[in-house]
Amino acid sequence: MNLILIRHAETEWNRIGRCQGFTDVELCDSGKRQVEELVKSLRGKSISAVYSSDLKRAIDTARAIAQYHRLPVEFDPDLREMNQGELEGLTFVEIRERYAELLSAWVRNPETVRLPGGESLKELQERALRAIERIYKKHPEETVVVVSHNLTIITLLCRFMDVGLEEFRSFKIKATSKSIILFRNGHFSVEVLNDVGHLPPELITEP
Repeated sequence: MNLILIRHAETEWNRIGRCQGFTDVELCDSGKRQVEELVKSLRGKSISAVYSSDLKRAIDTARAIAQYHRLPVEFDPDLREMNQGELEGLTFVEIRERYAELLSAWVRNPETVRLPGGESLKELQERALRAIERIYKKHPEETVVVVSHNLTIITLLCRFMDVGLEEFRSFKIKATSKSIILFRNGHFSVEVLNDVGHLPPELITEP
């Protein structure tokens, strides 16, 4: 399987630095423009299937790709962003002010610290891998697009690149970036990482 792993396009919450996990936020205008450029970059690909998280920002990104290739979008809740519980909707400044001790614990042990009312990176990685395993079993020899979210993609890349979750901050995944992973004979290799070459400079956003 050739897996094209894509982060959804930008939302207003991304733009202003507000924490969004399971919260269902739509794409903003710049995000819609990012999607247009993303779709253009995938026109020459022979894509067999398109999968997506069931959150709007991923769905709208995936549907634009699928529409061009005349494919349905198959939704999988296991591809959602990390459930950030009580932190959902807060700005990162507010999180630092209200949850300083939690953040300190998360810095020390990000793999297993569970966010209040949410989940841990390890739990996120396990469910995301289950989704990828299901997709691989259905499309072992095909090219598949999967549209997901920042932390979800990062935990998958940690697994694919044999990097511990404690190193997750070393990955910077931009909106509508493409990472390409090849699965062959039970092994996988990351061929492309965080590619945003399809975006003009003004549409490239910080992770």
